Amino acid sequence: MLNISDFSSFCQDLVEAVSRLLDGRTINIMNLDGVIIASTERHRIGSVHTGARHVVISGHDLAITEEMVRNYPGTKVGYNMPLRYNGQIIGVIGMFGIPDEVRDMAQLLRIYADKYFELEGTMNAKLVDHALRSKLFGLLVSEIRDEEGIGNVMRLLDVSFGFPVRVIRLTGEKGGGSDPGFDLADELRSKGFIDPSRDFWSVEATSVILIKSRDDSFDARRMGESLGGRMRIAVSLPVDDHAGIRRAYSDVIWVMEHMKDGFTDLSEPESRIRFMLSRSAERHCDFIGGFVERLSSLTPEELRLSLEAIEAYYGEEHSVNRAADRLGIHKNTLQFRVRRFVDAAGIASFHSFEREYLVHLICIQLRREILPDGK
Repeated sequence: MLNISDFSSFCQDLVEAVSRLLDGRTINIMNLDGVIIASTERHRIGSVHTGARHVVISGHDLAITEEMVRNYPGTKVGYNMPLRYNGQIIGVIGMFGIPDEVRDMAQLLRIYADKYFELEGTMNAKLVDHALRSKLFGLLVSEIRDEEGIGNVMRLLDVSFGFPVRVIRLTGEKGGGSDPGFDLADELRSKGFIDPSRDFWSVEATSVILIKSRDDSFDARRMGESLGGRMRIAVSLPVDDHAGIRRAYSDVIWVMEHMKDGFTDLSEPESRIRFMLSRSAERHCDFIGGFVERLSSLTPEELRLSLEAIEAYYGEEHSVNRAADRLGIHKNTLQFRVRRFVDAAGIASFHSFEREYLVHLICIQLRREILPDGK
């Protein structure tokens, strides 16, 4: 929404300044949802002005007469107009009074408001843009589908997806500017990784979310490399509609929380397999936890060494020699530690395929819960 504190304060300054110039007239500013975010009648701030919703949807002025008030709950007699910045509707501005009497004054209000934003709104343009992006992001990941709302905000941002799209989350050090998220988006645009007409981005907390339309030339890994390793990046599978974006975003959030790789693209088979294993370990944590509990028979140091050994063994495709060389130990030592891990976990009698699958899930849970820092 547009009722973020900084933008609301900016609009409050505007209505008070204009009111003084127009003989103390009552003036309101509403956001794209019709909520009054600034008013010379401060008690009305936070209430819904249904006439403003009509203005946002139609893009035209709305004169509300005494007879029409009952059709627009939360309104009073007056004249309401789209509030624009750089040609885009960012809200609604209205003046109290009989429409025929205040129409000319309202036009002066429109001119003044446009100039106010033009002269004073340079810094606030980012606030408006950020608010619109946060609004769209919220709609896209909401459990409640609002296709009309999504379409309205996308038109305001002048963006149109080319499905399938992928959701990309970038988290990490974004630089030392006053608006690091905007700075990162500018950097990605300048390098050709964002097409403003087809791709959407939003700054959410410490992360940048990019919804990337289909682009056969786009290389997410190259994008990460271009940022000099400053960011952790997770890339979803392609999805074919707005509903799929919520699922894709959920996947990249999960990747960031549970998979510590610097770069994960779920379209890459190896990353997808690790993702599937990690999700399985989480989904069946009670079952896997039984095997992990048995490993408590090992001392912390024995557990650490055995875990390193079995990960190296399977990582080197069951090659005892390569795994031993990787760890810098004798192959007999490696075999002893692998055997100790398997015996302690109680999986020695399992079929080889089942045993290897369980080992991977056990290792994931150990790394996540018992040895999260790799010690």
